[in-house]
Amino acid sequence: MPLNRDVLTAGLGTAFALTLLAFGSHLPVGTAVRMGPGFIPRAVAIGLLAVAVLILIKALLARPARADDAAPEAPFHWRGAASISFGVLTFALLIQPIGLLASATATVFFSSLAQQGEGWAERVVLAGSLAAIAGAVFAYGLGLPLPILPNFL
Repeated sequence: MPLNRDVLTAGLGTAFALTLLAFGSHLPVGTAVRMGPGFIPRAVAIGLLAVAVLILIKALLARPARADDAAPEAPFHWRGAASISFGVLTFALLIQPIGLLASATATVFFSSLAQQGEGWAERVVLAGSLAAIAGAVFAYGLGLPLPILPNFL
């Protein structure tokens, strides 16, 4: 089996899912009616693992391309992968010390750097708007015990 983009994607998805399962293994899961803090991370990890398996099956069942009809693969966009990964890492590191609003704003802003052509003003408005919506939905609508503002305020 050639090591193509689908196989690499399935491997990366599996690695992320197993890492998420490992880090969330100490959290209580609860039930579907009364979810514990480990419910969503475990559900996301299982879903990601299922998608990775489907991608791997697709790669294994794909007809091998002949040399004369093979189109070159599109280049990997490192800017998108790096900015979105940095955005997720930013949220994980900043949620406790600076709260949901500031960490969500930073996450959306850094993740928006994946797309070229947007201006700084649009990125700031998008980040602030989505952070406000996240605060309204998760903290007030669902009543999750998340710090909204920084601990020092």
